[in-house]
Amino acid sequence: MQIGTGVQRVVMALLVVAVAGCGPSDEAKRMADSAVAAAARANARSAAGDVISARREAQALLDSARAAYVAGNCTVAAKGLRDAATFSLAQADSATGAAKDALASSAAELERLSTRVTRGAVTSVKTLDSVFARTHMAEAWYHQQRAVVAWRGPNGAQAGAELIMVADHLDRAMADAGRVESESAKTAIADARALGSKLAQGIAVQPADVAATFTAVEREVANLFATLKP
Repeated sequence: MQIGTGVQRVVMALLVVAVAGCGPSDEAKRMADSAVAAAARANARSAAGDVISARREAQALLDSARAAYVAGNCTVAAKGLRDAATFSLAQADSATGAAKDALASSAAELERLSTRVTRGAVTSVKTLDSVFARTHMAEAWYHQQRAVVAWRGPNGAQAGAELIMVADHLDRAMADAGRVESESAKTAIADARALGSKLAQGIAVQPADVAATFTAVEREVANLFATLKP
């Protein structure tokens, strides 16, 4: 991890306190370690902020399409759905495995829904919500995959940001599907947010805690994804 020039100078100044044959004092080492740790946390927060600020989701497109449909503007609603399909397909291009398949499937479903809305064949907004729930699950798979890759990178800050996004998509998927979160889902989502926040801030965590949280979140994503299949 790169440490800023200013911090490097502080560290050097703190350590250059030795007299011939003597090493730096315990206090000097403590202060130097604190400076390095502070820089590491600052870098982590910056990196996580970059991920969050660059966050692009289909949510705005889905919300716009839903609002247009409720207002009776099927033309605008259909366009929003097509745009969301294009977005999901673009994400699929950078995904692999289950996430890639889920995003591609979501894109195809959004395209079909757009056609149905254009034809006036959709009679309830719940039809849109059901499709949107599956779209969020596909995105949850995507960010779960990216979180694991980032953690192994190792890039804890990005892993934390991605993990927070997984929790967001799980929450929204359940809301769109009209599901009441199970206790295990609530716990997994809360743990994902807590761990994600720590990683994003550069706070030290135990690898075992990371593994347990990743496993629990992935299990909830898989379970909900299976129950929301059309």
